[in-house]
Parts: sequence; C-alpha cells; structure tokens
Amino acid sequence: MTRLDASRRQFMTLAGATAAMLTLPAAMARATDIVSIAPAYPLTGADPWDAFKAYDPDTNPSAPFFRSHVRRAKRIAPFAATQAHPAQNPDVPGGTLLAAYLTLAGPDEDLNRTRYQTGARSRVHVERSWQYQDIVVAWNTTGYVPNAALIDAAHRNGARILATMFQPDKRMFDGSDLPRAEVAQKLVNLAAYFGFDGYFVNFESYTDDDARAVQDLIGLMQVEAARQGLGDFHIQYYNGYTDAAAVWPGSPHVDGRPREADAPRANSMMLDQGWSNYGLTRGCCSGHPIPDVSTLALPQYDPRNIYYGLQLYPGPGYLGLMAPVVVTPNGGPASGGLQVYSAEDGLRKIGRARLDQLKASTSLSAQDREDLADLTDPKRTRKAWYRLHRQFWSGKSGNPARNNTPTAAEAVIYGPADVRKIYTDYEAPGKPTDQLRLPITYGVANFIAERSMIGALPFVTRFNTGEGDRFFLDGVKVAETPWFNLGIQDVLPTWAWWTKPLDRPLNADTGAEGLLEVDYDFDDAYNGGASLAITGKLGAENAMEVRLYKTKIAVDNKTTLGLVFKGGARGLMKAGLVFEDAPQVTEWINIKAGKALTSSWKQWAQSLAKYAGRTLAVVSLGFASSGKTTAYRVNIGELSLTDVTRVSPAQPQGFKIAQSRVQSGGQSAELQLQWTLDASVPYYDILAVTGKGKTWLGRITGDAYYVSDLPREKGAGQTVLHLVPGDGKPAIVTFNWV
Repeated sequence: MTRLDASRRQFMTLAGATAAMLTLPAAMARATDIVSIAPAYPLTGADPWDAFKAYDPDTNPSAPFFRSHVRRAKRIAPFAATQAHPAQNPDVPGGTLLAAYLTLAGPDEDLNRTRYQTGARSRVHVERSWQYQDIVVAWNTTGYVPNAALIDAAHRNGARILATMFQPDKRMFDGSDLPRAEVAQKLVNLAAYFGFDGYFVNFESYTDDDARAVQDLIGLMQVEAARQGLGDFHIQYYNGYTDAAAVWPGSPHVDGRPREADAPRANSMMLDQGWSNYGLTRGCCSGHPIPDVSTLALPQYDPRNIYYGLQLYPGPGYLGLMAPVVVTPNGGPASGGLQVYSAEDGLRKIGRARLDQLKASTSLSAQDREDLADLTDPKRTRKAWYRLHRQFWSGKSGNPARNNTPTAAEAVIYGPADVRKIYTDYEAPGKPTDQLRLPITYGVANFIAERSMIGALPFVTRFNTGEGDRFFLDGVKVAETPWFNLGIQDVLPTWAWWTKPLDRPLNADTGAEGLLEVDYDFDDAYNGGASLAITGKLGAENAMEVRLYKTKIAVDNKTTLGLVFKGGARGLMKAGLVFEDAPQVTEWINIKAGKALTSSWKQWAQSLAKYAGRTLAVVSLGFASSGKTTAYRVNIGELSLTDVTRVSPAQPQGFKIAQSRVQSGGQSAELQLQWTLDASVPYYDILAVTGKGKTWLGRITGDAYYVSDLPREKGAGQTVLHLVPGDGKPAIVTFNWV
C-alpha cells in the first residue's frame, strides 16, 4: 500500500479563514477595513467534518455566488469522416484531473476557490482543450464543491465535472456520527444545488472494512441521485494504486459481500499509473504494473469506462511514451481510455526549467534569446505558455491533424515502454525532476477523437478565452484591467490549429509550415477579452485553410452564417462549409467587406438557404491572394450560425444590491448583487455607468455577482449599475455613496 503526499497533489479539502480569503475575486480588503462582505467559499470552517455536517446551501447566504447554472450541453454524434484522424474510435474516453486556475509565474497563488478576478494580480492558465475531455475532475483544494467557473466551462462544452472526495474522514462513511444514508443525501444535495455531476472518490490507505463501507456509501449516493432524478450523476472510483488485491477480482468492487445499497456503485474507474511500469524515487503511484493491458478485465466496468491514469505533473512527455500502450495512436485498437492529471503543472515545470537553463547559460543563441524573452516578458508569457499547452493537446507540431510520431532520436530518449521506469518525483531549486527530459511528441488529439456540442441554432462565439488584459463590448473597450473568469469562456474552436494548404486534399501529415499563423489576440476584441487573429505573409503561393468547428446543423431556408471581422483587405477571405453528404468537399463562399460597425469592425452575413436540407459538419475559414506576397492580418471578432427567429432576452427582473460596504475612505465599495435568473440568457454583463461612460465590472451566467472594488467617480454621490442580459435591455439600480 502506498501513501499519497498531500502537499504535492494539493487537493485536500481546506478549512478555516485562510481558505475563505481565497474567495476574494479582486482587491483585498484594506488594512483600515474591518469586515469584508466577500462571499465565503462553501464548506469552509474550523473542522471539515463539522462544516460538512452543518452545511445547507439553501440557507447559506454565500452559496448563490458559487453556484453554476450552466447545464451540460448535449454533444453531437461522432462523424468519423470529419475527424482530424478518421480512423480513431470516438468511443475511447478522455478524462482529466484539472485545477481551475494555475498561476503561470511566481509567486504561486492558490486561486482554485476564486471564481473570477477583475483587476487580477496574477496571470493564470484557463483550460482551452475541452473537446478531448469527457470527465473533468475538479483538482486542487476545492473538495466537495468544484469551482463554479470550472463547472460552467466543462458543461458548456458537454463534459461531466466531478467534485473530489479525497481520503474522506472516516465519519463520512462509517456511520459513527451521521448514518451513511444521510451522508449520501447531503453529498447528492451538494451536486444538485451547485450544479456538478458527481464525485471522484479518491480512497487510499484503508482496511477491508473501510473499503466496503465506502462502497456502501457510493451505492447509497447512486440511490439518492436516482430518487432526485439526477440522470447525469456519476461516480468515478480511484483506489490510489494497482496492487493486485485492490484491482483484480476479490477486491471490494467484486467480492460479493453484502452491502447496504442494492444498486450500481461507481460508474467508472481510474487506474493509478502504476499500471504503466511507472515508479518514483519516493511518494505514491508506484503500484504493480499490468503486464499486458489488453488482458485487463474488470467485469463490473465496460472498457469504455476504464480510464488509465497518467500523472503528468513531473513531465507531460510521459504521455507520448505510455499512452500508445493503451490506445493506438491516430486510430486502431484501444484497451480503455486515458485520464491525464496535473498536466498543466508539468507544463509550468517545463517552462521554469527552461528559464533556469537560459539564465545559467553564458552563451545564448538567437533562439535562446527569443525563448528567454518569451519566458520573462509579461506581454509574451501567455503566448509562450499556450504554445506549449497546444503541443501537449494537439501534438508536437501544434496541429491536431498531424500524426506527431516520435522521431528515432525521441524514441531513444523514451526508451522501451515495457521496462520499469523510476523518476525523481520532487524537483529542487536548479534541479528539475528528470521526467522533464521526456519530449512532447504525440498529443492527446492523437489518441482521443475530438468532440463537439454544436448541434442546434443559434451558435455564437466571440473567441473569448476566459481571461484577458481588457474587455470589449460591441467593439468598444469598457475595461482596461487584467481579469480572468473561466466561466464566461466561449466555445472555442474544435481544432487548435488544424491548418492546411487551401488547394490540397486532407492528409494527416500535410502541415501548414510557412503559412499564416493562427492565435488569439488579446489587444483587440469585439465582445470579451480576445479575438481570433490570422497574421503573416499571404500571397499566391500560400493560400491556407483553417478548420475551426465541428458541427451537426440541419440547414434550412432561415439558416445564416455570420462574421464580425476587422482587416483582411490585402487578401481574399472565404468561409468553408463541409456537409455530411459530401465530407471530402468544401463549399467556399467569398466574404465581402460587409457593414461597418464600431471601431472599424465589419459585419458580414450570408444566407445558407441554397444548402437547405443538408447537414453542416464543418465550418472553416480560407485565406488566399492572387497578388504578390505581402503582410496580412485579419481579426475575427464573432462567428455565428443563426436563424431569423433569434430574439433578444427580456429585461432582467429583481435586480438589487443585496449588500454593500463603502471602503478605502469612501473611494470604493464592495457589492453583492442579485437578480432573478432567466435560463434563456447566455450571460449577464454588469456595468457601472457614470458621466464618463460605461465601465465593465464583470460577466456571469447566474443570478448573483460580487463586485469587490467599485470605484467612485470623483465627487459622485451615486453610481448607476446596469445588468445587461446578453444583447438585451438592461435592468438598472443606483448605488448611493452617502
């Protein structure tokens, strides 16, 4: 039996005032302030068990501020012909253990109980690759209630999200303080109220009786979820090691001993990475390997519900070494699914190790100097980080349609997959873990087929990634402050970035080297914090296609494709449509200049009535020029698929200031705002309106918002607040400063 080092995995349930302070979304209370009205994160208290036993979200005034109202989107049926790798089996599942926010530069902050920040103190990672994730486990210090922003984003993209039960207090399952059935009911009630889908039960270092009691608790949770009509409820079980007695027949899963709940227990299982011959010099995850994963038989689980764990915080390159043992790269047999955990932490370690290496070097090449600037210049760190992140998800080429096969030299570094590997678990200053030497080759996209939820109208994206340096509404800048809020992230492109020469057929190893670059632009946006930018040199020899979205839209006479864009004058931009009845053919539509909008943005729309009766499967953009090669740039601020019946949301009802407190000598205030939720509203913007114009305070999908630092206009006795439902008419309240 192995022991987990909680300081490394960092996702035990926290308690007390320190955890509560992590809920402050922006500027902390000043030294002269005594009491903040910042809502407290659920289940914070002196003793985690006592907090759990006493907690009722229906009576807790802070609970609405941490509740997700985004229901899980329905994903469209697979369509192999438009996959980046058509031979992949779309039934092979993908999962993650994911932190809500990871700071990209020191000092590290624990922001996982922070739903959002305006005036953000740190640049953070916000996940972008939901299309490969079926199960998302809320990782790092949120415990029994996941971060609501993480729930919002996962559900918007059709993934399940689970809270973490890590090494639960014995009183959670032994019935000594509360009956197990009552504990099960409280756990299910939390999922129902806060809007998540179930629990990842991380249970280690137990006796046989303890294990049996935990299984009984799981069964009772399933019974209670069924009683409440929670058809999406899901339990994933993880026992922390792969010792034979814990996994094979005879384990608590299949021993046949009586249990209290006559119902299915866990819906899926994650195997600890000990299955892969992985070992550490100390710490956990060094259980017995599985000699041949294709022979693994857990009779209580469909193979589609077995996830092979890959712990990647010491080095994400381990994916390329071991994932092929379970899933044939780019299509072929699979023994189960993949579950990657703490990959973003490993990516951060790669960046920091590279920075240490460059700082210690006495001779830097031109590329070294470029890398050093990427890692140290605040204006460039985001791009450098997500380039590395994209390589992990899309493969070393950064293109999910490439095969990304390891070279002979990379294969030598990997070594044989069937040999026991021992890696240094912990890094020391100037001496990173040796697992970092493993190269990133295959990406997750080489094993898991991309998913999409774009199956009905309307579909609108503004390419808002969920963080930024400023905020725009209808092309007008309404905030000039760093912010992050994963919960308002748009549905981002299915493929990042599937580029190919415009005049060539699809081919998994046809790249787009030397073509235009695709990335997010955080300097300019139409709605949100970013737009999609296509930049570089464009001429007659390098026309390019960018495949953006996988869809399943039944086109009729009312279906309309729309774009809002800026620039692109020195080339020809086209919209590309692929239909299910002819998946190898792209129908191209030339995009004209369009109607002028604010700040040089242009709006273009095209009826798709000529394609009525067909099913739209892919939306692309194409870029070409018949002239000499010249600099080219276009920003895409919005892409939409709509119909003429689209209507604006109704004016919000019940908008009020629930609590307020003036601080900093009367020059700022914190507010708790609440209103009546309209489920048809995609999001609400909160704006402060003064004589100088409008200032964006935040965006939320929900019915409550905490403003941590409302600035007071000089001499103002009042500030007018607008609650704007999408593109609808605002509700208005007035805050009196005196």
